[in-house]
Amino acid sequence: MNADRRPPPVFIGNLFAGLKRLPDLRGAVEALLLFLMVVAAGIWAAVSGVLEPHPLAARGEILTISLSTFFVPSLAEELVFRGWLRKGAPIAASLSLVAYVVWHPLQVWLGLPFSRPEFLDPSFLSLVAWLGLACTLSRVRSGSIWPAVIIHWGVVVVWIALYAS
Repeated sequence: MNADRRPPPVFIGNLFAGLKRLPDLRGAVEALLLFLMVVAAGIWAAVSGVLEPHPLAARGEILTISLSTFFVPSLAEELVFRGWLRKGAPIAASLSLVAYVVWHPLQVWLGLPFSRPEFLDPSFLSLVAWLGLACTLSRVRSGSIWPAVIIHWGVVVVWIALYAS
């Protein structure tokens, strides 16, 4: 055995374990409930005027939106912000959630291509925090990254299709 060979860092192991593991029935049900929690927050935002409708569905872009948003931002952000998390690490989960929320205005401040003006709105950032909380809980509770990716993806598709201009 080669003495120079070291095991990968723990966070890389957690990332691959989360990708390989599928949620059990409990994890899937919890993810569905967390998704519904985020949808309820979105409905509140729409009713209260935080989100203003700008539907893209009439332009026939739903399939394109659905395919592209699966990879960026959904899968990419989940891998970066929650892929490395594990059960029993509340401080890491909290830091991950804060980093996820801060990432959104940071994109605008840095002039990154996927940034949106909404990312600076505190009301919108509260929705981002709800989404981040749901994805974090789903990741930590299920041990799989996939429920968080699906929650994130579903919310982003609906948001872009109905509210992004």
